[in-house]
Amino acid sequence: MRATTLQKAGPGKDGAHEEGLWAVSWLPGHSQLITGSVDETVKLWSTADDELKCSHTYTGQALGVVSLDVDPSGRYAVSSSLDSTVRVFGLDEDKSVKHLIERQPTETWGTAFGTVTPDSTQIAVAGGSKGQAFVYKGSGEEPAQELALDLPQAEASGARKERFVLCVAFSPDRQLLAAGAMDGSVAVWDLAAGGQLLHIGGLKGHHKPVRSLAFTPDSKLLLTACDDMHANLYDVHQGALIDAFSGHESWVLDVAVHPEGAVFATASSDAKVKLWELSSRSLVQTISEHTDQVWSCAFSSDGSRLASVGDDKQLVVYSVA
Repeated sequence: MRATTLQKAGPGKDGAHEEGLWAVSWLPGHSQLITGSVDETVKLWSTADDELKCSHTYTGQALGVVSLDVDPSGRYAVSSSLDSTVRVFGLDEDKSVKHLIERQPTETWGTAFGTVTPDSTQIAVAGGSKGQAFVYKGSGEEPAQELALDLPQAEASGARKERFVLCVAFSPDRQLLAAGAMDGSVAVWDLAAGGQLLHIGGLKGHHKPVRSLAFTPDSKLLLTACDDMHANLYDVHQGALIDAFSGHESWVLDVAVHPEGAVFATASSDAKVKLWELSSRSLVQTISEHTDQVWSCAFSSDGSRLASVGDDKQLVVYSVA
């Protein structure tokens, strides 16, 4: 598979963000996506025409949006912002805020949707300085905390001190939750077993901030993006490091897996997006459409599109084939 640039939205375009973009996520299919920015807004974009068009701007996120996710139905999105507030808001005709989770300063970062039914919504939140991941469940009222999951115990050497939790990811089967932290910790919990930690010492291999995680479609493998300039591949149940992918010249800020599981993408502060083939463990393509660090990348649910966003204020959409 390779990616070909289709559309761009950046400085000077109607509806474009005024500051750097830190998050991107697709609605089901490949005709709509959302972006989050340091300019304190979330924007809903249409890709149906030849050029990207902003169809709605969500305001109210203070200090910048650091994380976004869309539920599988495409009806709701969740955002996390630097004011330590998590918002669930509508994407269809009703674009109001549905749920609001307010935590103490520095106690939130990444967020993700878990199981979503007509009656309830499950959300995971990276607990920031609390050194935990939190799972919330909402059912028409404000979401209630369901689980508080502790990171594996820090190593006694004292070399792993920054327990700030940066990212969370549910497995596609919604049975597992993974989290990554500033000190390189990677934890996986079995939600079906009440939040039991799968590996007592966590998944080994990183010693710098882990900024993103993504499971493969079969929920058996986990990819991580780290400031050590590597993306690591783990066997989730064995707890084993399978491979470490190198090639970026600076921090790896995000990782996304294609819905078919054949390839994955990484975004980096070296201003590059790279495509990798899982079966051969090899680099397929390096994309250089950005001029500043690329904070986020995401595949559409049908696998036909890839999007990336960065500090150059650009949203770039690619076809994938």
